[in-house]
Amino acid sequence: MAVAFDRALASFVASCAHVTAVHDLVTKWRLELQGGYLLDLYFNEALGKYSYALVRAGARVLGWDNAPHHPGLSSFPHHVHRPDGEVEPSTLTGDPGHDLELVRREIEAFLTK
Repeated sequence: MAVAFDRALASFVASCAHVTAVHDLVTKWRLELQGGYLLDLYFNEALGKYSYALVRAGARVLGWDNAPHHPGLSSFPHHVHRPDGEVEPSTLTGDPGHDLELVRREIEAFLTK
């Protein structure tokens, strides 16, 4: 599925007009976005883990991950951290081909507000 992540990342970069630079940081990818935002993308196929975080000025603004620390959510372990600090169920599945498209749409909506 690493190939699937690479394809999904390439599609994200090609489709998102807000991306200004892309950096391979070995353990994760970092996308620089307009407005001083960063998007950190971590995906580990072998462990079945992912974390996608929109960051500005060193603080997470939005974040999606599947760390098992919110067992009460209907989408456990998948969840999203909202700007107001709330944690909600997520429609992400762990498949980067599906997930990064949803993340891109939500980030674009957030950045165009």
